[in-house]
Amino acid sequence: MMSYRVFNSTLSIVQTEIDHFSENSALEDFHQQALSLPYFRNKLVTKILNNIPNHHVLIHDQTNYIDDNTFCIGVTDEILLIRKKISEYIREVVTEYQVLSVVDKKVIPKNNLVPFSEVFWWIRIDTMKPAMTYYFGPFDSLREAEENCNGYIEDLIEEKAEEITFDYQYFEPDSLTINRDVKDLQVENEQLWDDLEYAKFEKNYYESLFLFSPDSCLIIDNNGIIRLANGNAQEMLKTSKEKLMNSSVNLFTENGDFQQSLHLMCETNNGNGKNLDQKNHFFTIKLSLPHGEMICVSVKANIIWDCEHKMIGWHLSLHDITNLQETHDDLFRQSRYDSLTNLPNRRSLLEFLEKVLDQEQKGKNNQFAVLFLDINKFKSINDTFGHSTGDEVLVILAKRLMTCIRSFDHVSRLGGDEFMIVLTHIRSPHEAKECAYRIQESLSSCFHVSQKEIMVTVSIGIVIGDMDSSNLPKILSHADMAMYKAKKEKELFYIHDD
Repeated sequence: MMSYRVFNSTLSIVQTEIDHFSENSALEDFHQQALSLPYFRNKLVTKILNNIPNHHVLIHDQTNYIDDNTFCIGVTDEILLIRKKISEYIREVVTEYQVLSVVDKKVIPKNNLVPFSEVFWWIRIDTMKPAMTYYFGPFDSLREAEENCNGYIEDLIEEKAEEITFDYQYFEPDSLTINRDVKDLQVENEQLWDDLEYAKFEKNYYESLFLFSPDSCLIIDNNGIIRLANGNAQEMLKTSKEKLMNSSVNLFTENGDFQQSLHLMCETNNGNGKNLDQKNHFFTIKLSLPHGEMICVSVKANIIWDCEHKMIGWHLSLHDITNLQETHDDLFRQSRYDSLTNLPNRRSLLEFLEKVLDQEQKGKNNQFAVLFLDINKFKSINDTFGHSTGDEVLVILAKRLMTCIRSFDHVSRLGGDEFMIVLTHIRSPHEAKECAYRIQESLSSCFHVSQKEIMVTVSIGIVIGDMDSSNLPKILSHADMAMYKAKKEKELFYIHDD
């Protein structure tokens, strides 16, 4: 089990901003005078902390690395808020300081902040050897306390006291002498017990956050070994805690895909100049569960750093998006494929042609051919035999066209009775003619539809292009014109010639 301790990260920022505020104040300014005294400084710190969100940072008890995955704040926004609060509350603190400074005038502060009838000036003297605190007084004014201070210090020096420091305080001490050796030990002991109880509470709290998170959570090291898994992760992966612990996360993928995805994400982010410290990284991966079940998972990954800012692992949150991915795949297929013939549609054709024309696709043989097909007298087929028969004719034609091309060529239905074939990486226009002849041969036998025999012929417009000089609008326009030329002249095909 992991054990953490917590410290208030906001407190250090508040203290730093108060230091800056005090440094920017003039020496004679009441702001600096008030903030130089611990009482008023702590009063300001308390006011600010009580009126802004307090953020915390987890520190692992054993490794001392900082885990800021759970608590992460916008430091700039927080600093601006703290500065605003300093400006709001400094006036109250300075007002109280000024009231306490005007002792001789016996000014009673508003709201009876201090019972002046019971409070006087005292000299506080601390010595390291012996570890004591002495209070001398009372005095009616600060001036009177200052005039008497040296005499008390000289007395302590004669008594062999060492490392003497002194201060002036305006309050009523509980005791004139304090043995700090005993008192500090008692306070420290009480604080240790309080810290222990708080640490137990925090440990249970943050372990509960992980173990009972609604997400499926894993913690893995740099080698992809699972070090911790919560109940939801065990349920999603259908694997017991005993089998998950100290197993590789690639247990659920082929060829180390999971860990490769993490490393690839790091390399990609570094290559793009992005900051790996950013809170969340996302990717999607397919996992193979026991008994052959496959699920698609969205992964949110957070890097875990040690105290020296070295990456020591990952915190992973997994979400099963199998149904969502299936819906996405269905919608994608519907947007790219013809529902009747299952051939790619016009949109898919345009995307394929754009890839063909992409300069990165250039090779030694960068010629290609586009064949635009239109069924002759298709309207009469619909009128004579009905539209359902016409649909069957389109389906059979699509299947026969697929037998006339190579595996890397492309056949699509544009709509109605129009089809288009793209032949890639041809050596000469003769290959496009050969494809047209194969289509003619495939249509030489009748279409058997609903106990009817139907003869089908097509007109084909051919455009020969190359990846250097062709552009998509011209290709489609020239193919259309060539097809109508072939239909007009009652030829199988016509090749457009620039």
